[in-house]
Amino acid sequence: MHHRNVLLFSLLFCMVVGSVPLVQMVTELHGGSRIQAADLPVDMVITPLRRAAKIGAAITAITDSLRLYRSAGVPSYEQAEELAAGAVTLRNLVQNVNRYTVDSTTSSTMIADSCVTILQELSEAVDRGDSAGVEGTANTAIAVYGRLRSACAGAAGTVPGYCRAVLESIFRETLFNRRYLRAYEKELEERSVFMLAIRPAMQIVRYKLLGDAGVKAIVGKKSWLFYRPGIEYLYRPSVYDPRSRSVDYNDRAIQDDPVAVITDFRDQLAARAVELIVVIVPGKGSIYPDLLSDRITPAMRPSISSSTADIIGRLRAGGIHVVDLHGPLLNERQRDSLCGDSIYLARDTHWRPRGLLRAARTVADEVRTRSWYSEAHSEVQWTMDTVTVKRTGDIGIMTGLPEASFGTVRVSFPPEVTNCFPVWHNYIDSTGAIVRRVPFRDDFRAGRIVILGDSFSRIYQTDEPRGAGWVAHLARELSEPLGAIISDGGASTLVREKLARKAGILKGKKLVIWEFVERDLRYGAFGWKRVALP
Repeated sequence: MHHRNVLLFSLLFCMVVGSVPLVQMVTELHGGSRIQAADLPVDMVITPLRRAAKIGAAITAITDSLRLYRSAGVPSYEQAEELAAGAVTLRNLVQNVNRYTVDSTTSSTMIADSCVTILQELSEAVDRGDSAGVEGTANTAIAVYGRLRSACAGAAGTVPGYCRAVLESIFRETLFNRRYLRAYEKELEERSVFMLAIRPAMQIVRYKLLGDAGVKAIVGKKSWLFYRPGIEYLYRPSVYDPRSRSVDYNDRAIQDDPVAVITDFRDQLAARAVELIVVIVPGKGSIYPDLLSDRITPAMRPSISSSTADIIGRLRAGGIHVVDLHGPLLNERQRDSLCGDSIYLARDTHWRPRGLLRAARTVADEVRTRSWYSEAHSEVQWTMDTVTVKRTGDIGIMTGLPEASFGTVRVSFPPEVTNCFPVWHNYIDSTGAIVRRVPFRDDFRAGRIVILGDSFSRIYQTDEPRGAGWVAHLARELSEPLGAIISDGGASTLVREKLARKAGILKGKKLVIWEFVERDLRYGAFGWKRVALP
């Protein structure tokens, strides 16, 4: 009898477990979404074939255009820019191996990077009207694209090439690739209908009982939330530490060299008689570490950003001007009790207006030391208003807790109320009376300064209440116009790619100010890649 019960229980257990993938598949089919269990076989066989065909077609299209321009004469600047944009798209296609894998270290990706640089040089030759330069650059590009076709398995469109692409996919990029399998497993868990059913309850229970806000957030004191990568950045060694250069987060070594990339960007700007100032914004954990844990005392604050200090030292040793906001913001924090608020939002990664105002003053003091600042200074009269905004913190949203419910139990993070100061451009008549007021807006034509930045440059600037971010207040401090190129989370590489696509705005400029948050030195989106300015 006992053995029969064990057998029946085992059969029932196997039926329940065996039904899990079937229920998952039926749910995905009913919902009209892809069957995620099929991702692995598709990425093993179908994805490399499609990718090889797309790469081959893109290489053919670009080289055909190059041959045409080589024989027919100098292309228009728009045609050259279109080719350069096509090279960037092809580079992204080469490094995006499949839905879970991005690899920027392969030889084919490096060749694709060279192609981007060469076609940007082609645009520069077209801009100069250099027909000999266009022909020579086109010849070089055709040869390099030939190397790229050989390096990309299957791009030549032959049966052996396709077989090689599939074998590389199986043995290097999917079935035997640990990073791919981890990402695949993670998405299986996230899309599981059973996990989706119980996850909200588990999230709330873990938050209420254990103070666990999930993988992206850390719960601090006084209901503060901290962005986990920002905290990890503080306690991990510098990216130049041998431990980071050999193996690091997710068992992947850090390959990029931010100091070398920043130095290369400085040199490219210097060739255009444009100066560079780097502005590194401390994360919230650097300024308020004692609100993270009782074990961190106020006396430990000055050394909390040792990784940032290491890189600042390397940059300054290389002759690069760096504005370190760590000290000024620590000093500003001393006024919290007097001002009745903090300089960072409690449940957001970003600063309050007090923080950006201090940053604008600090950077403006640095800019005013330049000899060219008072030369041909076109002074603009700016004024400020005061408005109150309610901001829902991005860290609270990232936890997913506001969307979870367990019966009648819910978790909510109330919006934070803060005073913002929109900047206005006053137009005055001959008597000094204000005849018109215009909200701050980017002015690349009249300004001598270009800002490159991330979401710290975007907050209050291009979202509510608009024109009240640190960019607008830097313009107010300097009494002159300026323009900004912003990429949320992409200030390490993506924002320079945006600049490269509109590099004409650098004409006549004196200064580029490059702002990014300190955690990007380790976790910048798409890493730290060299970007050639045309």
